[in-house]
Amino acid sequence: MTGDPTASAAAASAAAAAAGKVAGVVAELAARVERYDALRDPRAVFAYTYFRLTSDLAAALRANSLSFRAPEWVADLSVALAAEYFTAMDAIDTWLGPVPGARPGGEVLSADLPETVPRPWRDVYAASTVRHSYVLEELLFSMMAHMSYDLPLALRGLAARGDIHHRIADFHRMNDLLASSVDVAQDEIAARYCRRLSSLDRVFVRDDELFTNYGIRVARGLAWFNCDRLLDPGASGEAMGSISRSTAAFISEFRSPDDWRRRRALQVLRVLIPSRRQWPPPGTPIERGGLPD
Repeated sequence: MTGDPTASAAAASAAAAAAGKVAGVVAELAARVERYDALRDPRAVFAYTYFRLTSDLAAALRANSLSFRAPEWVADLSVALAAEYFTAMDAIDTWLGPVPGARPGGEVLSADLPETVPRPWRDVYAASTVRHSYVLEELLFSMMAHMSYDLPLALRGLAARGDIHHRIADFHRMNDLLASSVDVAQDEIAARYCRRLSSLDRVFVRDDELFTNYGIRVARGLAWFNCDRLLDPGASGEAMGSISRSTAAFISEFRSPDDWRRRRALQVLRVLIPSRRQWPPPGTPIERGGLPD
């Protein structure tokens, strides 16, 4: 067996330190899942998904299974990305108020939320309050906001500390990990929040590509491109407008597609198919998706 023991030890130490950083994100996500579950807040669906995917990243860093060239940068991106999400969720919590019973009931419009909440997350939260809102929608809409808006901003923040373009190989390794985790994560989401999620998948078969191996790679690749646009003074304004509007456009196309026949079919299905949402019993561990029968 060959290799420099000192270099190997240094690499293992860097991987462990990076895993520790990401573990902090995992712990915060776990706390939010528990809180949202207790409140029966639709935001629980994406928070749990985020928890699952980030747990896989922490494990990969700990084991150095993907041989990241700069595990500390991978961890920094994970922390910066989560910070964008946490800030948006905290702004929504502030608007909702500290007393669960006094929270707004019924359908909320995006314009009802304050500008302290980034526009994509206002659009997502408003969409989740519609009467016939499905678990799959809440997952996809949140994923869209997180990847199309939060991720370019997080990348831009790291770029302010130094050039990130030599980190693209590690960024692609993260794509590989997240994409490979999707199928298992979806099964666990279904077990926890909607046992009929696979049925809804078939109903929305043309619209759920975002939460697939291919979809995650494309969305993250576009986020990298939009980060470059944000860093270009001549393109930053247009880029910011684009990433701010993209989630609303996605929601609109998902719920009201241009094809009138398909639009009418989805309207009928919304009336006929209940959301079939379930909530995990108090004390259900979040380390696994399955619930007791």
